[in-house]
Amino acid sequence: MKKVNIILCTYNGGRFLKEQLESLLAQTYGNIDIYIKDDGSTDNTIDIISKTIEKNKTDKKIFLLSGKRNLKYPECFISSLIQSKAAGYYAFCDQDDIWNCNKIERAVNKLNRYAKKDIPLLYYSAVDYYNENMDFIRHSRFASSLSVKPEKLRLQQFLFGGEPLGMTFVFNHKVREALEKTHANGYRDFKDGFIKIYTASTGKIIYDPVPSAKYRRHAGATTNSTNPDSKIIRYIAMFKELFLNKDALNPVSDIIDVLFELFEIEILKENIGILQLFHKPDTVQKRFKKVTCHGRYRNILLDEIAYRFLFLIGRI
Repeated sequence: MKKVNIILCTYNGGRFLKEQLESLLAQTYGNIDIYIKDDGSTDNTIDIISKTIEKNKTDKKIFLLSGKRNLKYPECFISSLIQSKAAGYYAFCDQDDIWNCNKIERAVNKLNRYAKKDIPLLYYSAVDYYNENMDFIRHSRFASSLSVKPEKLRLQQFLFGGEPLGMTFVFNHKVREALEKTHANGYRDFKDGFIKIYTASTGKIIYDPVPSAKYRRHAGATTNSTNPDSKIIRYIAMFKELFLNKDALNPVSDIIDVLFELFEIEILKENIGILQLFHKPDTVQKRFKKVTCHGRYRNILLDEIAYRFLFLIGRI
C-alpha cells in the first residue's frame, strides 16, 4: 500500500478546520501522513491542530511543520510539499472543505492502474459545492456538462479549462519532482495551473466524475470572484478578466515557456505541436492555427467561442 502525503496549509482557519481534520482522519485509505503548515494564524487554529494531534488514535500520522511563516499562497503549499518526506502520492488540502471518506482510496485505485508506466500522474475529481453552513448549492459544472468521455480528455482541454480544483488533486512523485525543479529555478507561483498543464503534456491526467469532497464556499474563499455560483456573474467576471485585463492569460504562457525551458525532453510527441502554438513569439500564422485547431479548448460552447476570439486578436 503506497504512502499518501496530505499537504494542508492553514491560516486563521479555526472556524472550519476541525471538520476538515476529522474528514482526513476518517479516510478509508490507511497509509496516510498529514503534513500541516500554519502560515501565521492569530486565531485558535494552532490550538485545534495541537488538540487533534494529541487526541488522534488512528493509524494516520500528523506532522506540524516548522519554519518560515507568512509565505502565503501558493508558496506555503509548495514549500510544505518539499519539506514532507517522499511518498507514493501527494494531495493538497484546503482548511475549510470536507473530504468524502473514500477520496484518497478512489484516487489511489485509479492512479495505481498507470503506476507501472513511470510517468507524471494526476488524479482530480468532481466536487459538490456547499455554503458555509454546509447547505448544498450545486454540482461541479464540468461534471454535469462534460461532452466527451473522461479518458478522451487531451492537453487541449486542460490549457484553459477542465475545471480541475487543486483541492481534489492527488499526484505522484514525478509531479512533485517537477514542482521542486520549478521552485528551485525561481518559479514560486506555480501550483494548480502548472500541475495540470505539465501532467497533461508529459503524462496522464485521470478525471473522476464522482465527487470527492464538499467544497465549502464562504466570504473568505479566494475563488469566489473567479468561480461564482451564478452563471451570469460568472460570464461577467470572465469577460472582465479575459477582455479587460491584458495580463489575464499570461500565466498559461509562462507555464508553457517553462515547459520548453525545463521539461522539453519530457513532453509527449503528440503534445509538442499544440504547445508550440502558444509558445512565444506570437505570429499571425499561429493565431490562425489556434483558431482553426480541431477539438475543443473549453467544454462550454460560449467559453469556447470567447477563447477562440481571444486567439484571433492575439491576446494569447
